[in-house]
Amino acid sequence: MSRGTYVLAVGTLEPRKNLGRAVEAARIAGIELRVVGARGWGEVDVPGWVGEVPDSELAGLYRGAACVLYVSLYEGFGLPVVEAMASGSPVVTSKGTAMEEIAGGAAVLVDSLDPASIANGIDEARARRGELVAAGLARAAEFTWSRSADAVESLWRELA
Repeated sequence: MSRGTYVLAVGTLEPRKNLGRAVEAARIAGIELRVVGARGWGEVDVPGWVGEVPDSELAGLYRGAACVLYVSLYEGFGLPVVEAMASGSPVVTSKGTAMEEIAGGAAVLVDSLDPASIANGIDEARARRGELVAAGLARAAEFTWSRSADAVESLWRELA
């Protein structure tokens, strides 16, 4: 797969990942959707499902994607958003969810219930690739183990 010829979605195949709308959005945008992740539960039929891949292969898939689509209906923390940004791929993700905070202004935010909004987000990410890649790399650099440990320590001190 050459760079920019597909949109990548990463996550377990299950209803909350919103892959049905992602499939429809990719169709509207006229681009192939590739989905990497384990088979989960529920009725989710996803053309373009790759299955699970080793981290080394996943990194290449991130880098080669036109953008990474992460339009889950809800998440605690969307690691694929940070992984995609760290890999230099633009991100399209759900507004009004934890993903908006994680993206920190470095992603295209869309209405995850509307395939047309998601498709427009794909088009926008492709058009703004350079800007989003730079912003994403800077944002991903903020997510370090050291910073996480400092935040936990600070919270514990505050609560003690």
